[in-house]
Amino acid sequence: MRSPIPIHDCHGHLGVHPDFPAYKAEPAEMLAVMDLLNIETLAITSTLACYNDCPRGNAEVDALLRVHPTRFRGYITVNPNPFGQGVAELDRWAHFHSPPLIKLHPGLHKYPVHGKNYLPIWDYAEQTRAIVLVHTWDSDPNCGPLLFPPIARAHPHARILLGHSGVTWRGYLQAIEAAEAAPNLFLDLSGSQNHRLILERCVEQLGAERILLGSDLPFLEASMTIARVLTAGISDMAKEQILRTNLMRLYNEKDETT
Repeated sequence: MRSPIPIHDCHGHLGVHPDFPAYKAEPAEMLAVMDLLNIETLAITSTLACYNDCPRGNAEVDALLRVHPTRFRGYITVNPNPFGQGVAELDRWAHFHSPPLIKLHPGLHKYPVHGKNYLPIWDYAEQTRAIVLVHTWDSDPNCGPLLFPPIARAHPHARILLGHSGVTWRGYLQAIEAAEAAPNLFLDLSGSQNHRLILERCVEQLGAERILLGSDLPFLEASMTIARVLTAGISDMAKEQILRTNLMRLYNEKDETT
């Protein structure tokens, strides 16, 4: 389904994933899909960085941003181990975006999001008012949604996106509960599971301004998540917020289409 609203997508990837087929994963192929679906910009994370090689993975993102600076935004992916590497990566790639976009994957990096090695990274996010996308999963001891309210309250200037919103139905309910407890927590709609009427519930309990369109391109079909938003029983204004203007607000950008 092509969106009538130009989309700003908060959750994409660069590179292939061992658990997903390499389907239209090259940048040119991704751009063709984006053009077809009316995705104006896609914020990407290096898959290689998620699988522990952050320096090389972030360098791949840097190379892509130099070729397509208007279509892609770059997350700086950081690993809490070894201690200190995360902040060094944030400093090295600070030119990607202002405010910084930071990606954490506590699940693959096998370290709890509230662990001490993440503290310098959270402090950096607080000082720079960063947008932090964190992989979450239902009740996961490293990245379950209910771990985030204390982190968010301790770092009120960081804008924290709960990646996949916990994925499962119970995970979504946990993500809603977490976001209700801290105003700087946001829900990301990307994910490998879809749940009937969950988006309507998210809007009812949180308001549309706390929800962002994420596709997980190229691992998942972006058209599926876009269609979930466009066919949901929510207002047209809410759909535009989710698909476009919420992320622009976090980016501190003016919408030139209005």
